[in-house]
Amino acid sequence: MIYLNCISKNTDQQTGKQAKVQNKEPTMSAEETKNTEDKEEVKSKILNQVEFYFSDSNLLNDRFLFTTQQANDGWVPISILSQFQRMKKYRPIELIVEALRGSEDVLEVSKDGEMVRRKIPLPTDQNQVQLGIAKRSVVAEPFPKDSKLDDLLEFFNAIAPINQVRMKRKHKQFTGSVIVEFKKEEDAKKILEADPKPKYQDTELKIVSKSAYDESKAQSFGKRRGGRGRRASKAGEDRKREKSPERKDAD
Repeated sequence: MIYLNCISKNTDQQTGKQAKVQNKEPTMSAEETKNTEDKEEVKSKILNQVEFYFSDSNLLNDRFLFTTQQANDGWVPISILSQFQRMKKYRPIELIVEALRGSEDVLEVSKDGEMVRRKIPLPTDQNQVQLGIAKRSVVAEPFPKDSKLDDLLEFFNAIAPINQVRMKRKHKQFTGSVIVEFKKEEDAKKILEADPKPKYQDTELKIVSKSAYDESKAQSFGKRRGGRGRRASKAGEDRKREKSPERKDAD
Protein backbone atom coordinates (compact mmCIF):
# COMPACT_ATOMS: atom_id res chain seq x y z
CA MET A 1 0.00 0.00 0.00
CA ILE A 2 2.77 2.38 0.86
CA TYR A 3 4.41 1.58 -2.46
CA LEU A 4 1.18 2.22 -4.34
CA ASN A 5 0.63 5.55 -2.58
CA CYS A 6 4.13 6.68 -3.57
CA ILE A 7 3.46 5.82 -7.19
CA SER A 8 0.14 7.67 -7.12
CA LYS A 9 1.78 10.76 -5.60
CA ASN A 10 4.61 10.80 -8.14
CA THR A 11 2.16 10.33 -10.99
CA ASP A 12 0.05 13.26 -9.80
CA GLN A 13 3.11 15.51 -9.61
CA GLN A 14 4.17 14.56 -13.15
CA THR A 15 0.65 15.08 -14.48
CA GLY A 16 0.54 18.51 -12.84
CA LYS A 17 3.83 19.45 -14.47
CA GLN A 18 2.62 18.27 -17.85
CA ALA A 19 -0.61 20.25 -17.44
CA LYS A 20 1.37 23.38 -16.66
CA VAL A 21 3.49 22.89 -19.75
CA GLN A 22 0.43 22.26 -21.93
CA ASN A 23 -1.48 25.29 -20.55
CA LYS A 24 1.43 27.64 -20.98
CA GLU A 25 0.60 29.98 -23.91
CA PRO A 26 3.30 30.87 -26.43
CA THR A 27 4.64 34.38 -25.94
CA MET A 28 6.22 36.75 -28.47
CA SER A 29 9.60 38.28 -27.93
CA ALA A 30 9.91 42.06 -27.53
CA GLU A 31 11.22 42.29 -31.09
CA GLU A 32 8.30 40.26 -32.49
CA THR A 33 5.83 42.42 -30.59
CA LYS A 34 7.44 45.59 -31.93
CA ASN A 35 7.39 44.24 -35.48
CA THR A 36 3.68 43.44 -35.15
CA GLU A 37 2.92 46.93 -33.82
CA ASP A 38 4.99 48.51 -36.60
CA LYS A 39 3.11 46.51 -39.23
CA GLU A 40 -0.27 47.60 -37.85
CA GLU A 41 0.89 51.23 -37.87
CA VAL A 42 2.00 50.94 -41.50
CA LYS A 43 -1.30 49.33 -42.47
CA SER A 44 -3.16 52.20 -40.81
CA LYS A 45 -1.15 54.74 -42.81
CA ILE A 46 -1.79 52.85 -46.04
CA LEU A 47 -5.52 52.73 -45.38
CA ASN A 48 -5.73 56.42 -44.49
CA GLN A 49 -3.86 57.39 -47.65
CA VAL A 50 -5.97 55.29 -50.04
CA GLU A 51 -9.24 56.28 -48.36
CA PHE A 52 -8.19 59.87 -49.00
CA TYR A 53 -7.52 59.10 -52.68
CA PHE A 54 -11.12 57.86 -52.99
CA SER A 55 -12.69 60.62 -50.88
CA ASP A 56 -15.09 63.22 -52.30
CA SER A 57 -12.41 65.83 -51.59
CA ASN A 58 -9.78 64.24 -53.81
CA LEU A 59 -11.53 62.07 -56.37
CA LEU A 60 -13.47 64.91 -57.98
CA ASN A 61 -10.24 66.87 -58.44
CA ASP A 62 -7.96 64.01 -59.50
CA ARG A 63 -8.53 63.67 -63.24
CA PHE A 64 -6.47 60.50 -63.68
CA LEU A 65 -8.02 58.61 -60.79
CA PHE A 66 -11.51 59.87 -61.63
CA THR A 67 -11.36 58.75 -65.26
CA THR A 68 -9.77 55.42 -64.33
CA GLN A 69 -12.52 54.48 -61.90
CA GLN A 70 -15.24 55.84 -64.20
CA ALA A 71 -14.08 53.51 -66.99
CA ASN A 72 -14.09 50.42 -64.74
CA ASP A 73 -17.35 50.62 -62.78
CA GLY A 74 -15.52 52.33 -59.94
CA TRP A 75 -12.65 49.83 -59.75
CA VAL A 76 -8.97 50.90 -59.76
CA PRO A 77 -6.07 48.40 -59.96
CA ILE A 78 -4.15 48.32 -56.68
CA SER A 79 -0.97 47.92 -58.74
CA ILE A 80 -1.59 51.42 -60.15
CA LEU A 81 -2.21 52.93 -56.72
CA SER A 82 1.02 51.35 -55.49
CA GLN A 83 2.93 53.53 -57.98
CA PHE A 84 1.58 56.81 -56.60
CA GLN A 85 4.34 58.92 -55.06
CA ARG A 86 3.17 58.53 -51.46
CA MET A 87 2.53 54.79 -51.91
CA LYS A 88 5.87 53.66 -53.36
CA LYS A 89 7.38 53.20 -49.91
CA TYR A 90 4.78 50.57 -48.98
CA ARG A 91 5.85 47.11 -50.04
CA PRO A 92 5.07 44.34 -50.75
CA ILE A 93 1.80 45.03 -52.58
CA GLU A 94 0.22 42.21 -50.57
CA LEU A 95 0.61 44.43 -47.50
CA ILE A 96 -1.38 47.16 -49.27
CA VAL A 97 -4.13 44.66 -50.11
CA GLU A 98 -4.23 43.47 -46.50
CA ALA A 99 -4.52 47.04 -45.26
CA LEU A 100 -7.32 47.96 -47.69
CA ARG A 101 -9.36 44.91 -46.68
CA GLY A 102 -9.55 46.54 -43.25
CA SER A 103 -11.64 49.45 -44.53
CA GLU A 104 -15.03 49.35 -42.82
CA ASP A 105 -17.09 52.04 -44.55
CA VAL A 106 -15.14 53.52 -47.46
CA LEU A 107 -13.48 50.85 -49.64
CA GLU A 108 -14.07 47.34 -50.93
CA VAL A 109 -11.42 45.05 -52.39
CA SER A 110 -12.12 42.56 -55.19
CA LYS A 111 -12.05 38.85 -54.31
CA ASP A 112 -8.79 38.32 -56.19
CA GLY A 113 -7.18 41.23 -54.29
CA GLU A 114 -6.25 43.10 -57.45
CA MET A 115 -8.80 45.96 -57.50
CA VAL A 116 -10.32 48.46 -55.08
CA ARG A 117 -13.26 50.86 -55.28
CA ARG A 118 -15.56 53.02 -53.16
CA LYS A 119 -18.40 51.27 -51.36
CA ILE A 120 -20.65 54.29 -51.93
CA PRO A 121 -20.65 55.88 -55.43
CA LEU A 122 -19.68 59.51 -55.88
CA PRO A 123 -22.49 62.04 -55.27
CA THR A 124 -23.97 63.44 -58.46
CA ASP A 125 -24.37 66.98 -57.09
CA GLN A 126 -20.80 68.27 -57.11
CA ASN A 127 -21.83 71.71 -55.84
CA GLN A 128 -23.18 70.13 -52.67
CA VAL A 129 -19.94 68.18 -52.30
CA GLN A 130 -17.84 71.35 -52.56
CA LEU A 131 -20.10 73.12 -50.08
CA GLY A 132 -19.71 70.28 -47.60
CA ILE A 133 -15.93 70.35 -47.98
CA ALA A 134 -15.85 74.10 -47.30
CA LYS A 135 -17.95 73.70 -44.14
CA ARG A 136 -15.56 71.18 -42.59
CA SER A 137 -12.36 72.99 -43.67
CA VAL A 138 -10.23 75.60 -41.91
CA VAL A 139 -7.14 77.62 -42.75
CA ALA A 140 -4.36 77.65 -40.15
CA GLU A 141 -1.05 79.54 -39.82
CA PRO A 142 1.81 80.18 -39.17
CA PHE A 143 3.83 77.01 -39.58
CA PRO A 144 7.62 76.83 -40.07
CA LYS A 145 8.61 77.16 -43.73
CA ASP A 146 10.49 73.85 -43.53
CA SER A 147 7.46 71.89 -42.25
CA LYS A 148 6.88 68.38 -43.61
CA LEU A 149 3.44 67.13 -44.68
CA ASP A 150 3.68 63.96 -42.58
CA ASP A 151 4.35 66.05 -39.46
CA LEU A 152 1.35 68.29 -40.18
CA LEU A 153 -0.89 65.27 -40.80
CA GLU A 154 0.16 63.77 -37.48
CA PHE A 155 -0.41 67.10 -35.68
CA PHE A 156 -3.97 67.62 -36.93
CA ASN A 157 -4.96 63.95 -36.68
CA ALA A 158 -4.11 64.17 -32.99
CA ILE A 159 -6.76 66.91 -32.69
CA ALA A 160 -9.49 65.17 -34.70
CA PRO A 161 -9.75 62.80 -37.70
CA ILE A 162 -8.99 64.63 -40.96
CA ASN A 163 -9.38 64.02 -44.68
CA GLN A 164 -6.46 66.08 -45.87
CA VAL A 165 -3.94 68.84 -45.23
CA ARG A 166 -2.96 71.06 -48.16
CA MET A 167 0.18 73.14 -47.82
CA LYS A 168 -0.24 76.50 -49.56
CA ARG A 169 2.69 77.35 -51.80
CA LYS A 170 3.89 80.39 -53.71
CA HIS A 171 6.61 79.98 -56.32
CA LYS A 172 6.88 76.34 -55.12
CA GLN A 173 7.76 77.49 -51.59
CA PHE A 174 5.59 76.71 -48.55
CA THR A 175 3.97 79.92 -47.29
CA GLY A 176 3.42 78.66 -43.73
CA SER A 177 -0.35 78.42 -44.27
CA VAL A 178 -2.37 75.19 -44.57
CA ILE A 179 -5.92 74.20 -45.49
CA VAL A 180 -7.21 71.40 -43.26
CA GLU A 181 -10.31 69.39 -44.08
CA PHE A 182 -11.72 67.46 -41.14
CA LYS A 183 -13.85 64.37 -41.57
CA LYS A 184 -16.71 65.96 -39.62
CA GLU A 185 -18.06 69.51 -39.73
CA GLU A 186 -18.42 69.60 -35.94
CA ASP A 187 -14.67 69.04 -35.52
CA ALA A 188 -13.97 72.05 -37.72
CA LYS A 189 -16.36 74.10 -35.56
CA LYS A 190 -14.65 72.94 -32.36
CA ILE A 191 -11.21 74.08 -33.46
CA LEU A 192 -12.63 77.41 -34.66
CA GLU A 193 -14.29 77.98 -31.27
CA ALA A 194 -11.28 76.79 -29.24
CA ASP A 195 -9.76 79.43 -26.95
CA PRO A 196 -6.84 79.43 -26.83
CA LYS A 197 -6.11 77.91 -30.22
CA PRO A 198 -3.78 74.89 -30.55
CA LYS A 199 -0.04 75.53 -30.53
CA TYR A 200 2.50 74.18 -32.99
CA GLN A 201 6.06 74.19 -31.64
CA ASP A 202 5.07 76.71 -28.92
CA THR A 203 3.42 79.08 -31.41
CA GLU A 204 -0.33 79.60 -31.11
CA LEU A 205 -2.04 79.19 -34.46
CA LYS A 206 -4.39 81.61 -36.19
CA ILE A 207 -7.34 79.60 -37.49
CA VAL A 208 -10.28 80.78 -39.61
CA SER A 209 -12.95 78.96 -41.56
CA LYS A 210 -12.27 78.22 -45.21
CA SER A 211 -15.36 80.23 -46.17
CA ALA A 212 -14.18 83.29 -44.23
CA TYR A 213 -10.71 82.95 -45.74
CA ASP A 214 -12.10 82.76 -49.30
CA GLU A 215 -14.33 85.79 -48.69
CA SER A 216 -11.40 87.80 -47.34
CA LYS A 217 -9.23 86.88 -50.33
CA ALA A 218 -12.04 87.79 -52.74
CA GLN A 219 -12.47 91.21 -51.13
CA SER A 220 -8.73 91.82 -51.19
CA PHE A 221 -8.56 90.78 -54.83
CA GLY A 222 -11.49 93.04 -55.69
CA LYS A 223 -9.81 96.04 -54.05
CA ARG A 224 -6.60 95.42 -55.97
CA ARG A 225 -8.50 95.03 -59.22
CA GLY A 226 -10.54 98.14 -58.49
CA GLY A 227 -7.46 100.17 -57.68
CA ARG A 228 -5.75 99.11 -60.87
CA GLY A 229 -8.90 99.85 -62.82
CA ARG A 230 -9.17 103.38 -61.49
CA ARG A 231 -5.48 104.05 -62.07
CA ALA A 232 -5.69 102.65 -65.59
CA SER A 233 -8.77 104.76 -66.33
CA LYS A 234 -7.12 107.93 -65.03
CA ALA A 235 -3.95 107.22 -67.02
CA GLY A 236 -6.04 106.72 -70.15
CA GLU A 237 -7.81 110.02 -69.65
CA ASP A 238 -4.47 111.79 -69.14
CA ARG A 239 -3.12 110.30 -72.37
CA LYS A 240 -6.22 111.43 -74.25
CA ARG A 241 -5.81 114.97 -72.97
CA GLU A 242 -2.15 114.95 -73.95
CA LYS A 243 -2.97 113.77 -77.47
CA SER A 244 -5.97 116.08 -78.02
CA PRO A 245 -5.02 118.92 -80.40
CA GLU A 246 -5.24 122.40 -79.04
CA ARG A 247 -8.28 124.22 -80.25
CA LYS A 248 -7.52 127.22 -82.44
CA ASP A 249 -9.77 130.21 -82.12
CA ALA A 250 -11.41 131.33 -85.31
CA ASP A 251 -9.95 134.45 -86.90
